[in-house]
Amino acid sequence: MPMSRLSLKATLCLFVALLTAALWTQPASAYTWARRVTVYNASGLCVQGDAGIDHRKPGVLSGNLAYSETYAFTQGCGTGLNSPDGWAATRVTVFRWNGSAWATCRTSAWKFGATGVNRWGAWGPEQVLDWGGWASCGAGFYGAQARALVWDGSQWRGGNVWSGFEQASPTGFASMRQPAPGSAPAAQSDVPAFRPAAQTR
Repeated sequence: MPMSRLSLKATLCLFVALLTAALWTQPASAYTWARRVTVYNASGLCVQGDAGIDHRKPGVLSGNLAYSETYAFTQGCGTGLNSPDGWAATRVTVFRWNGSAWATCRTSAWKFGATGVNRWGAWGPEQVLDWGGWASCGAGFYGAQARALVWDGSQWRGGNVWSGFEQASPTGFASMRQPAPGSAPAAQSDVPAFRPAAQTR
């Protein structure tokens, strides 16, 4: 009798462990994200950025949001850099695959701020754009491209971060032709017209 109770307990523990593993590996959200991508690293400055996109998905913590963030480091990207307010900028553009190319769906305004370091690591200005989901530009594949820029005292330095893409469509929608893996929109090259006041870092 004690042996069968032990077997029952072992079987129950195994079942709970397998159930937990199965539930744990389910997707927790509907987002695609690229974090801490280096877009510039020279002349005493390293600039990194985040880009992300999310779409509302029933039963999952999600929203129709696109994200961007800018970080500044010393050259080599090892140590977070404190830069004055207005010396960092970020913007996010949402693109939709039209079947043959990436077309702009929505773009945020520039967001400016400082950069620095706290107990969680480097931080900088971040942008969250409610892009409206598939209803705003049509069902299909979407991705977010972030612009991550830091003023070096004489010009803006940085570049683009691509989130990757995901399908945002109504339930039952027939799938479109998917973009090629690694496909991304053409890089944006614009910079803010704003020029920060001369300050010492």
